[in-house]
Amino acid sequence: MRLDSVVIAGGGIAGLLAAAAVGPHTQHITIIEKDDLPAEPAPRPGVPQGRQVHALLGAGQDAMSELLPGIVEDFAAAGARMVDSPADLAVFGRFGWAGRVRSGTQTVMMRRPVLEHVVRSRVLALPNVIVYRSAATGLSMSDDRTRVIGLQLLDGTTAEGDLVIDATGRVSKSMDWLADFGYEAPAEKEMRSHIGYATVEVRLPDDAFDDGVAGVLAHPHPGNCRGAAVVPADNGIYLIAGLGMMNQDPPRDLDGFMAHLDAAPSPIVGEIARKAEFLTDIVTYRVRGSRRRMWEDLERRPEGYLLIGDAVMAFNPLYGQGMSVAACEAVALSRSVSTDSTVAGLAHRAQAAMKDVIDTVFAMAVSTDGAYEDAELIGVPRPSPEDVNAGALLSQVATDDPEVALAVKRYAHHFDRTDLRSPSIADKLAVWQADGRKVVHDNPLIIPGIIG
Repeated sequence: MRLDSVVIAGGGIAGLLAAAAVGPHTQHITIIEKDDLPAEPAPRPGVPQGRQVHALLGAGQDAMSELLPGIVEDFAAAGARMVDSPADLAVFGRFGWAGRVRSGTQTVMMRRPVLEHVVRSRVLALPNVIVYRSAATGLSMSDDRTRVIGLQLLDGTTAEGDLVIDATGRVSKSMDWLADFGYEAPAEKEMRSHIGYATVEVRLPDDAFDDGVAGVLAHPHPGNCRGAAVVPADNGIYLIAGLGMMNQDPPRDLDGFMAHLDAAPSPIVGEIARKAEFLTDIVTYRVRGSRRRMWEDLERRPEGYLLIGDAVMAFNPLYGQGMSVAACEAVALSRSVSTDSTVAGLAHRAQAAMKDVIDTVFAMAVSTDGAYEDAELIGVPRPSPEDVNAGALLSQVATDDPEVALAVKRYAHHFDRTDLRSPSIADKLAVWQADGRKVVHDNPLIIPGIIG
């Protein structure tokens, strides 16, 4: 039987992109969304992190463009700021300033409600997509309980489909819903690093930054769990954010917020904040960490049920990976159904096809957040001292060498380790270590220029 109808729980980025993925291969797509979707860009109750800092990385742009051709141009038309992130954003980390190097690629910087509005407009313009305002409360199963055939809804109705997709995010109830029909929960891996955000929209004077700099990030690290960022968004708006790890949450009152910015590894964000015109209240958000559910490894699972987005892998939002990974997952779904649109086995094939990108990005979270002594690792080993030292060496060399800096950024933005494995980079790391070299660009008050 070929795919004819799809039901998606959740109308956020993951749900919208899932609809775009199956759009060319099915007749009917119903998105179940509890929020009243705004006609213009606006925050939604179902996206509590919606007013915090977001970015669409290179991997996400490539994936979204495959699903919705021309979408990056649509972002630009909606006012997005396009930056060459390795060059335009000055990043101060544990070992100093990351090497600023031109990459020829771009990162899409815009507020989440504006970005989501652009994606939603494109997806809801598809002739086979409708939105039904309700909330999913459970699953509808075949009589033999081997196939999910729909979603039970809060209003007492059932939305049926050949493929049912959970895109409800961190609050997903899939484990409970499946347990009601005798299915075991997937294995779970978690990195609890206890992250807090506080963000405000601002306007900045023209001379807020050094020449060639579009934003500044002072990342928290195990030596200082308080961080700060000022980054461009859309339509001339900037976002200033306090960032906290290991329960060092930035407060929302102005004095406390400013004190948090000043305590970051570089005080430059605090200095810029004092020049800013604050346009909104300071809004906070807190999340426990990164969580990975191994849905693809279940030996017994029902047919016709797929999970996507934060329902599978929820990320530390500090690294801006969530939307991009959801887009990559949607591409995996698109390619799975393009290869074979037979309903039997489709959900299993698509779930398995998402594994590589999820595992790659989860490994990043573990290697970074696992360096915090008090981080809680559940179901995953703590990085070994050798791995920690190797990562530290790479970060140090990336402050000074353009090839290494670009390879690090490619891994972070495109989820691609290929360049990091090159013999030339291995040689540079070995030489740096053998010569006992030290980081030069480590003055938190002085942003270095472009290298290479």
